[in-house]
Amino acid sequence: MIRKATLSDIKKINEIALKENNNFEKLFHLETEINLDYAIVLVYEDVEIKGFLYAIDLKDNIDLLFIMTDDKYKHTGVASLLLNYLINNFVLNDKTITLEVSKENINAIKLYEKFDFLQVNVRKAYYNGVDALLMKRGIMKDVYILAIETTCDETSIAIVKNGNEVESLTISTQMETHAAFGGVVPEIASRMHTEQITLVLEETLKKSKINIKDIDAIAVSYKPGLMGSLLVGIEFAKTLSYVYNLPLIKVNHLIGHIYANAIDNKLSFPLLALVVSGGHTELVIMKDNYDFKLLGSTLDDALGEAYDKVARVLDVPYPGGPEIEKLAQKGTPSYNLPHPVMDETYNFSYSGLKSSIINLVHNESERGNSINKENLACSFQTVAIDELSRKLDLALKNTGITNVIVAGGVSANGYLRTEISKVCDKHNASLSIPKILYCTDNAAMVGAAAYPLYLKQDFADYTLNAESQANVC
Repeated sequence: MIRKATLSDIKKINEIALKENNNFEKLFHLETEINLDYAIVLVYEDVEIKGFLYAIDLKDNIDLLFIMTDDKYKHTGVASLLLNYLINNFVLNDKTITLEVSKENINAIKLYEKFDFLQVNVRKAYYNGVDALLMKRGIMKDVYILAIETTCDETSIAIVKNGNEVESLTISTQMETHAAFGGVVPEIASRMHTEQITLVLEETLKKSKINIKDIDAIAVSYKPGLMGSLLVGIEFAKTLSYVYNLPLIKVNHLIGHIYANAIDNKLSFPLLALVVSGGHTELVIMKDNYDFKLLGSTLDDALGEAYDKVARVLDVPYPGGPEIEKLAQKGTPSYNLPHPVMDETYNFSYSGLKSSIINLVHNESERGNSINKENLACSFQTVAIDELSRKLDLALKNTGITNVIVAGGVSANGYLRTEISKVCDKHNASLSIPKILYCTDNAAMVGAAAYPLYLKQDFADYTLNAESQANVC
C-alpha cells in the first residue's frame, strides 16, 4: 500500500536513506517539512515500510528529490510503484516533473525513461565529481477510456479523452418500447440491452475513428440501477477488458452524473453538488476528486420519482417528467400545495407533496370537478423546485462554498436551471450544469467519472458484480 508519510515513519525513512546517502539528514529535515503543503513524502508499506519517495511541489512543476528502497526489497518494483503513484495522483495533466540522477546510476535512468522522462541537460561534476543528468517528464499522454452505461433503458457507449473530451458517444434508447407499458419493464430492458450493445460499440468506434487497440481502459456503471440491465453492461465490459488486456474501472452511476460537469469543463473545488434524478435527491460537498461528504438527501421520494408519479395521476404519457414540465410552462401556480421539510436541515421530502396531489385529484373527481392539468403541474413544479432552491441557499450560506454543480436527469429541467441560477447569483457563486445531452443517462459521464480512478489506478477485477442500490457516498 502506498500512502502519505507521517511523523511516526521518520525513523524508518532515515534508516533507508542513510544506507544510500550519508548526507540525507544534513540536507533535509523531514520532521519539520513532512506536513508542509509543498512537501510530498510517500511510503510503500507491506507489513513494513519498504521504500519512500520525497518530492517538492512547486505548483507548475514537481521536483523529485529521492526514491529509495530498503536493501532487502531492491529490484522488487517498489520504486516503480512509488513513481507511478506520484504521477497518477499529483501530476494529472498540468504539471511536469524534474529530477537529477547520476549518469552512473543506470538502473535509475532506465526506470525514469520507462515513465517517459527525457534528458534535458547535464550538470557537470554534480555528484562528487560525477556528472548528473537533468531529466524531465512533460505532460502525460492522452488517456482514452471506453465507457459503458446500461443502468436502465439506454444502451450507451462512449470514448472519452482525458476525462473531459468526448470523442464519440452513442445512445440507443428504449423509450418508445417502454412507453406502451407506462414505464420501464426490467425484463424487456435487459433483453434489449443484449440485442443492442454490440451494435452500439461498433457505431461508437466507427464515429470516433479510434481503434479499440488504442483504448487505455474500459469503464462501466455497476450501481445503482436495474440488476438485469447492469449485468449486461458489466459482462460486456469484462469481456472487452479480458480480450484486449485493458484495466477495468467500475463507476457509480450517480457519481457519473456529477462528473458530467467535467465534460468540456474543469471542476473547481471545493464545490456543492446537487444531485437530482429519478431515484435520488442529494446535496453533497466535494473537496476534491472523489472526496464526498453528504449534507442531506431525500427522506422518502426523490424529485424525479415525484415528477413521474404526478404524471401518472394526471394521466400524462411516459416519460412523465418532461411532459409535466411542458404542462407547467402553460399554467400558473393556482393550487395551494404544502411546502415540505421547512427546517434548517439539508434533507428533502416529496412524498407529502405527491400525496397531496393524489388526494386533490381524487377529491375533485369525487365532486365531479375537472382539474386544470397545466395549473396543477405548474403548482407542483413551483413547490418542488422551491424545495431545492431553499436547501441550496441554506448550504451556500452556511458553508461559504462558491462553486455549485447540478447533476442527474432532472437537471435538464429548464425551470430548475433558472431557479438554481437565481440562488447562485444571490451568493455570487459559480454554477455548472451539463449540456442537455449529458444530463440524462449516457456513457460519456461514465468515462468522465472513470478518469480520476484511472489516474489513481483504482481498477476492478473480474469478480465485479451489479448493485441495485447506492448513494453518492
